Amino acid sequence: MWKRSGLTGKMLIYTATLGLAVWFISDSYQTRTLREIFHEKLQHRFSLQAQEHRTLFDRYVKIHSQAAKLMAHSDNLYHYVHDRKWGPEFDGKIVYHQDVPGWMPNLAALRKFVLPRYTFIMDTQYRTRELYYWNGVLPPTEVIKPRHLLLQLSENQSYLTTLQGKPYLFTSEPVMAYGKRVGTLVMASPIDSDFMLESQILSISKYAVALLAEDEQTILVSSDPRMVPEGIKVSELNGVFQTIGEGFFDYGSSDLVIKCVSFIPLHEVQDLTQAVLLKERQMRGISLATYVIAFMLIMLILTRRLQGLTRRVVDFSEHMAIQQPEIRQKDELKILEERFKLLANAIKNETEALEYQASHDPLTDLPNRKMLNERLQNTLSRSKVSQSPLVLIISDLNHFKEINDTLGHHIGDVVLQQAAERLYNTVRKTDTVARLGGDEFSILLPDTSTAEACKIARNIIDIFKIPFVAEGHNLNVGISIGIAESPRHGKDVNILVQRADVAMYDAKRGKKGYAVYDPEQDTHNVSKLELMSELREKIDADDIELHYQCKQDIKSGKFIGAEALLRWNHPERGYIPPDDIIPLAVQSGLIKPLTRLVMQKAIQQCADWHNRGFKLSVSINISVHCLHDNMLAHSLREYLHQYKLPAQYCILELTESDIMSDPIKAKNILTEIDTIGAHISIDDFGTGYSSLAYLKQLPVSEIKIDRSFVMEMDKDENDKVIVRTIIDLAHNLGLSVVAEGVETEVSYALLKTLGCNVAQGFFLHKPANNDRLMNFLKTTGGISPMTSNTPAKADQKHHFTVSLEKPI
Repeated sequence: MWKRSGLTGKMLIYTATLGLAVWFISDSYQTRTLREIFHEKLQHRFSLQAQEHRTLFDRYVKIHSQAAKLMAHSDNLYHYVHDRKWGPEFDGKIVYHQDVPGWMPNLAALRKFVLPRYTFIMDTQYRTRELYYWNGVLPPTEVIKPRHLLLQLSENQSYLTTLQGKPYLFTSEPVMAYGKRVGTLVMASPIDSDFMLESQILSISKYAVALLAEDEQTILVSSDPRMVPEGIKVSELNGVFQTIGEGFFDYGSSDLVIKCVSFIPLHEVQDLTQAVLLKERQMRGISLATYVIAFMLIMLILTRRLQGLTRRVVDFSEHMAIQQPEIRQKDELKILEERFKLLANAIKNETEALEYQASHDPLTDLPNRKMLNERLQNTLSRSKVSQSPLVLIISDLNHFKEINDTLGHHIGDVVLQQAAERLYNTVRKTDTVARLGGDEFSILLPDTSTAEACKIARNIIDIFKIPFVAEGHNLNVGISIGIAESPRHGKDVNILVQRADVAMYDAKRGKKGYAVYDPEQDTHNVSKLELMSELREKIDADDIELHYQCKQDIKSGKFIGAEALLRWNHPERGYIPPDDIIPLAVQSGLIKPLTRLVMQKAIQQCADWHNRGFKLSVSINISVHCLHDNMLAHSLREYLHQYKLPAQYCILELTESDIMSDPIKAKNILTEIDTIGAHISIDDFGTGYSSLAYLKQLPVSEIKIDRSFVMEMDKDENDKVIVRTIIDLAHNLGLSVVAEGVETEVSYALLKTLGCNVAQGFFLHKPANNDRLMNFLKTTGGISPMTSNTPAKADQKHHFTVSLEKPI
């Protein structure tokens, strides 16, 4: 039978047998693989839903502050409080409202924002006068009579705290009349299941959401107490729910760090997995059947008569969507010739279209980078002959990434198209506007000087100040422009493009709209490359120099420390300031070895001070780039052991902005350093966006007030208020305070009056090398001749700070 079977029958048997074997083998493998892939996809989807839950909770918390602002500025509340004219006398009787009082908007209007549990008005003495409570439940006394610090922390923002062991949300707003505060509006709400449900009302997924207290695995609040009871541990629900999103959830405006967890029923995960696997198996079966049928048909066609070459041309034309009209010819060669001619013409047109696409941006229809480089090369060649200048502009849209991330790529595409149209309509017909990619555009201006290009740039900036309109959104999209002129800034395509790009980033950094290429701003010029190479050599040779500036205990007048400053006296360039050294180290990737070398030198010097009888502590500045150095803690432990220096004599400093750039990573690193036994200090405090409440969660023992506040505090009342506030709050948290930049006796006296612990600046001591520092301390006995004549005790401990004048 097999021998009598034709080719079609044999191929049918081969195809069916092979197909079934492949299907059974692949079914077991693909089922296992798909199960793993789908679990990963589900985990990703549930993670996104958990992120949505956290985002909605965060938005609902913050919107309380907006609701309070609107209510505090309403005419009803303003007239009501103003007409009360509450005096200093108060008999303690509070007016309670179970129904919405006249000074509040109706609940229907308020629910567009929030549903407040408790809303009350306080007089200028912060005493509660009238209170509205929802659902017939009076608040606890701690809510009716909140602490003054809580009112300060919650003013103009939503603030999370705990009262009687339960989380609460507070927000307060001043009620102003004729520029004068006449009262305070306070909104408070317990964060309970009702609150959680209200926060998740816009969520697409309806899974249960719960909050966990920091470092605890007990349910603090649940949106569905029946499914996820409050007070039980998360581990007790592992067999019923899959928990997603247990990361930190910290606002900065809170004394409460919580975790937000979403609970997904396990049976739902299993049902989804089985449904997908069943569907996939069905699809594989259909695909296999389709493959078998298709293969059979192909073999059937191959066993039949082969079609002629003319039919092949027609089929190919149809496949390429090329029309082949009917040709009434008997001559087969003539028919084939006409068919090939039509096909060749169609392919030529298609090739020309592809070439156009290869040189133009499909979204904006502007020339792309390839065509711009060709035109720039041609224009440079003509410019050399005519001796006329040309200008290359490279521009970048401001805030475009935020628009893409927030409103979607389709809105971003509309913005790019409108930006391209504005640029094209701004320049001359002889100029070239090109899109380089993303939100980056370029303009080639032949026969144009830098002054003329600057005028064009200002015109473009003015045009881009007009809001972009995309699907009902009014979007403010600025532009940053970099200008490079040939031959002044370069005669080569690549050099001119690179230098226009440098100028553009200079304009973006300085937020000045446009900038002309400046070699000083070019981090890749030859001079800076040479400096980078020499800096690497100095680090490899352990050849760095440190100078020291004393710090003084204000109360006793004793010098208790010094800050080490990096110095580089170049044999040809002279003194190179640290403000130039540190960016070089960052740009060249040398910041981490430089930090480790400073750490080693500082710890070695501190050990030498100990051997001389001075029990000194040393501090080393750590930059944000070193927070990702896994060897940082290891190097610190190694150097302390190598030079036999106790860990408590080592202090590591981070700037406030470095900590807030990645607070979770910073907390992990600082905790590891604290475990070693070293201490932590916060440098340049007051210039960032952190809060002392957050810093309290870190193992910090000292903060240093930034010199910008200290230097002008005797002239600027605002600086004086800032310094006083930082000192008071730091002392309340048990932190020591160091003031930098003390340059006058008046500033020193003010700091002493305000209770600052330590002072540092030119008024006390100018930087000097280690030998002169030791001679100075021995000569003065450790007492400042400017402030005290009391001799220092021989066993006085001193604290020394090592810095690079800029964070490493």
